[in-house]
Amino acid sequence: MQISNDLIKACMNQERKAQKQLYDLLLPYLRAVADRYLRDSSFCKDALQESFIKIFKSIAQYNPQIAPFHQWAVKIVVNTCFNFNQRIITKTHEELNPIQHDIPIAPETIKDLSDEYLLWILKQMPNDFFEVFNLFVIDEYSHEEIAEILNINEALSRKRLSRAKQWLKENLTISALGEKFVLKPKSFLSNPT
Repeated sequence: MQISNDLIKACMNQERKAQKQLYDLLLPYLRAVADRYLRDSSFCKDALQESFIKIFKSIAQYNPQIAPFHQWAVKIVVNTCFNFNQRIITKTHEELNPIQHDIPIAPETIKDLSDEYLLWILKQMPNDFFEVFNLFVIDEYSHEEIAEILNINEALSRKRLSRAKQWLKENLTISALGEKFVLKPKSFLSNPT
């Protein structure tokens, strides 16, 4: 994704037309990122709105020598999503009513699993594991970068990734039926309470 320096400079000068153009360029990409990182996708619109406010307020801090603009914007979205996740978790604990998911689950072959279904499975993972797994496996950040983003040390990032993989092993079973492999979520995934 190429974003011109002229467009960035116009946004730094708070030119509304340039801001709208940048918003339109980034929105589809950042929406996909937010949807992947938010534990409850219904907050996607709010998280993106907050992210764009942060992007436009701090655009003068962008340094093209460090990363392309869209990667800089992604970091803002990821951090905003993590903040939303913390608010969701805090609110859920205060209400003592966990988020309910009403997704029917039937065994499917691995190759037929939808992206939405796989994302739903990942979102069942404990938040600390989910964040590191998403950053490392999906977005290919290094443990050093993850440590910086999450304000933890690299060893803890590695430990959380290991625990995320262990969580997947413990909560998903793969069995062979003839020549096909079937993914069967454990019962708590099929009937969340």
